[in-house]
Amino acid sequence: MTSKIAQGDQSALNTISQGLKNGDYDLIVPIVTPATMSVVNQGLKTPVVFISVTNPVGSGIMTSMEKPDKNATGTSNIVPVDQIFGLAKELTPDVKKIGILYCSGEDNAVKTAAKAKDYLSQSGYAYEEVTVTNSSEVQSAATSLAAKCDALYIPIDSTVQAAMEQVVEAATAKKIPVYGSDPVMVQKGALASVSVSNTQLGEKDCRYG
Repeated sequence: MTSKIAQGDQSALNTISQGLKNGDYDLIVPIVTPATMSVVNQGLKTPVVFISVTNPVGSGIMTSMEKPDKNATGTSNIVPVDQIFGLAKELTPDVKKIGILYCSGEDNAVKTAAKAKDYLSQSGYAYEEVTVTNSSEVQSAATSLAAKCDALYIPIDSTVQAAMEQVVEAATAKKIPVYGSDPVMVQKGALASVSVSNTQLGEKDCRYG
């Protein structure tokens, strides 16, 4: 087994994906949306079984979850946004304005953020959003949002997650909570998250492989 990690760097991810064309692999297992999109876009003949892709159809990875194509299949980690905001209301009922921070280049993050904004508008919350294009922009974006909001929300987003400590640092400085969408975000300091079990997703993917 060979592992390759892009460390949240899109350029490195593209290089890794292109390099897979020359490798002798029986199976390729990309994790999360950006890696899966990059791999599938290479048009590889090697079967692809992806893990934790929020919206496989919307991201263009396949045309149907029921009938996988493009030589790829796998699992989705999408969680209804009402669950995390319902939890936020229980834990921090005084929150009125929520800051949404995500990467504009991650389709999964963009779509989850859109659902979050719809939910917040319908539920009487105010919100403000700031987007980034890479992890190096996260600290300043988080600092800006934390100064204007009562809480921060990070959707499923590997770019922001890679700099989660900086998000938490900015929020802590303003004494506001951070809500996430992955257990790793909580491990890095977020107050809470609602997510699909990565262990269960991995077990399900093993059956596909």
